[in-house]
Amino acid sequence: MEETDYSEAALRGVLRYFADWGPAREEQLNDAVVDTTETLTAEEKRALYQTFTRRLSASLNDQYRFDIDPADLERFFEHIGTDPVPESFATFLLQSIRQTSRRIHEYRQELQDEIEEGEASEPNSFCEAIRRLPSPYLKAKANQYQGDDKINRVRYRALQSITSDSGLTTDELATFIEEENEKHEKNIAQGYRPFTTVGQLYYDYYKPRLNAYLRTLSNFFLEQSGAQESTQHIVNHSEPRHKLDDFAWLAIFPATHESQTEAYQLYLGFHGDRLSYGLHVGDEKRDGEWKQQRDLERITDEAVTAGAVLSKFESVLESYHTLNGITEPSRPERPPIAGVVERQLKSSKQVVFYGPPGTGKTFEAKRFADWWVNERTEGEPTQSQVRSVTFHPSFSYEDFIEGLTADATESGSVSYRVEDGVLKKIAGDASDALQATADGETSPPFVLIIDEINRGNLAQIFGEVITLLEADKRDSFETELAHSGETFTIPSNLYVIGTMNTADQSIALVDTALRRRFRFIDFPPDLESVFDEYDTVTTDPRSAVTERSDAVPPRERLLGVSILAVRTLNDRILAAPQLGKGKQLGHTYLLNHESASAFSDAWRYDILPQLEEYYFGQFERLRDELLRETGDRLVDWDTERIRSFDVHELYLALCALAGIDDPAPLPRSVTAESNGGATGAVQQDAEDPWAAGERTPETFRQRLTSTLDSESAAQINRVLDAGDEIGWLDAGRGKHNASVMVKSDDVDPGVGIIKIDEKGEIGFRWNWLHNRDENPLTREFIEQAGRVFNDIDGYEHNWNPDAGDNGSFNEPTLAIDELAEEAITTLEEGIRSFAKEARSFRDE
Repeated sequence: MEETDYSEAALRGVLRYFADWGPAREEQLNDAVVDTTETLTAEEKRALYQTFTRRLSASLNDQYRFDIDPADLERFFEHIGTDPVPESFATFLLQSIRQTSRRIHEYRQELQDEIEEGEASEPNSFCEAIRRLPSPYLKAKANQYQGDDKINRVRYRALQSITSDSGLTTDELATFIEEENEKHEKNIAQGYRPFTTVGQLYYDYYKPRLNAYLRTLSNFFLEQSGAQESTQHIVNHSEPRHKLDDFAWLAIFPATHESQTEAYQLYLGFHGDRLSYGLHVGDEKRDGEWKQQRDLERITDEAVTAGAVLSKFESVLESYHTLNGITEPSRPERPPIAGVVERQLKSSKQVVFYGPPGTGKTFEAKRFADWWVNERTEGEPTQSQVRSVTFHPSFSYEDFIEGLTADATESGSVSYRVEDGVLKKIAGDASDALQATADGETSPPFVLIIDEINRGNLAQIFGEVITLLEADKRDSFETELAHSGETFTIPSNLYVIGTMNTADQSIALVDTALRRRFRFIDFPPDLESVFDEYDTVTTDPRSAVTERSDAVPPRERLLGVSILAVRTLNDRILAAPQLGKGKQLGHTYLLNHESASAFSDAWRYDILPQLEEYYFGQFERLRDELLRETGDRLVDWDTERIRSFDVHELYLALCALAGIDDPAPLPRSVTAESNGGATGAVQQDAEDPWAAGERTPETFRQRLTSTLDSESAAQINRVLDAGDEIGWLDAGRGKHNASVMVKSDDVDPGVGIIKIDEKGEIGFRWNWLHNRDENPLTREFIEQAGRVFNDIDGYEHNWNPDAGDNGSFNEPTLAIDELAEEAITTLEEGIRSFAKEARSFRDE
């Protein structure tokens, strides 16, 4: 069995998507297993990766008789390390999340059936599933809950029983809850059921991996759907209140909105019995005819793919943009390198951007390609005109040109079909566009970006096609492909831009065939431009470090000293034996950092690991040739590991490295101020955590002390306390007009009964509750249960049948400073009553 070369990208891929437990989680239970790599040396990472691939390939061979060696696994793991992931892997992620929803649904239903049928005296399969989880995890979970009270105390006792010989029954769980309840004035189990009480014991084991699945899947749809100016939001099966449910979802929405609740969304919801996907409407948009604007598929078919979801998103994309007020994107600006690149492409049809890591090669390739296809395409360009692929040692002809894929037939035999690779697909699209171009018109360009082109075996990847790349052979020369036997040519309107990290390979060692057919454009580090990319108080990097003024924010000092330190390092790298200019540090490591701590992260997780890789296993050389002035601040030379330093340690180390003898001090109070703004702005955010982005019920209560008089703030807090009792407070809306919602699982998992803002205005959410698929509450129920608020002056609870197509509730707004004492009491009691009635209604 051959031993593969080490690939950190492949290692991170396998840990991110296929591992649930590791050393990182023993330290921090909620951390992902992939974080383990941050504590390992390069040699330990290599050993872990090779051990993993050997064992997994042996296991697959033994269990399934698959002839798989470690090289096959490396190829697969590298594939799933791309961004976005391949569509086939996105389908795997989608199906995995869906299976989790279905499994949770089955466990919950089985537990509920046992209770209703009076069989709660025997251990159930859900608790058995918890008991089968790895003992290190169960021990860590017990340590987490030990010493807590309320629900966590119940969970601790439940876990002790689950891991005992007798197991846990629901009768025993009910006893634990009753005994804990007797210790408290309030019902600590309000809103909890047996399943949700112990659900976190099960789900928290899988949560980091499932979160990675949701994030990756959301990234895939965001990247591939064509949604302009958009961002994303994900919710796993236990959010937001740590209560396990079979429902998880993701939403893509405009980046200009503070929350997905305020927008029309590209939505994918996972339920225990179905998938829902398409155009959805945020909670705060649900008024009037909102249901006519929603366009969702509800599918129970097990075979739904990521491609099917993506097709639905594409079909509703125009409505998504129109309803959200997103205008057509402006045409890309001409990049500074456009003239040089355009001339070389017109002449040779393909170029390579080469230079050290972090010099913007991939970014500039994409920026140029987007501008060029817009510039040279009549009308609107299509997404298929620019495509990207990343080469790596296991990338093959089958991936790039065409390969055979095995499919199982209904009879159990295997059939094979030819699957087109990246080049064949884009060449076909370019050829179709070329043939559709009228005589005398210019055909639209198609651009294939090959990232890290030098990491692949070019002779193996291109095969017989490499000759067709030459400019004078486009359209006129053909070759017969190995698997399909089809004739293939590369059209004249297809261009290739490769990128090459000279840290991996010197340009002098590039394959001769590549050198002859590509033109090479140098991308050196451009540190001179970095300082100008930031809004700064000082005029240059050295002044940012030496000028003694409180007006210079900590981020600016870290920016200045980082530029000076990288300059010093690049000079030393240039002079160091076995390094040279190809291994200098690029300027993009220092771009787009919004805080001092962001610079610390760049050094801790990007720059220093890159230097460690250059000196693999030779830490004495790393210290003596590059980092001698930093002492032990950044690297523990005894253990040969990068330290977990703070911004102050980094600042002093970089000042020493850059030769700054008397730097201005960095304030000891600095944490992670945003945007490098003036000191006054930072202090204001420190005094107002909500404005600084820390949006919680606690910071909302703090904010009330500055927006309301003390009496009104106290009355609002009484209402909030009632909300805490029946469920929870959902905070996070409005930087300038803060608000929270009072929510309860007994009513609805996503919409609150009331919404309270910092001005003391209280709004009722009847139409939002009525229009939700996620709860069974009817108009008649809301009319009846909502009457509990009728005694409050100013409250009016009526159904208007003439509003919209189907009628709607009027939704009164109350002002806290206009409410009498008895009205506050009625409001508190009304919230409790409505939640209780809703629970009874749902149970029935």
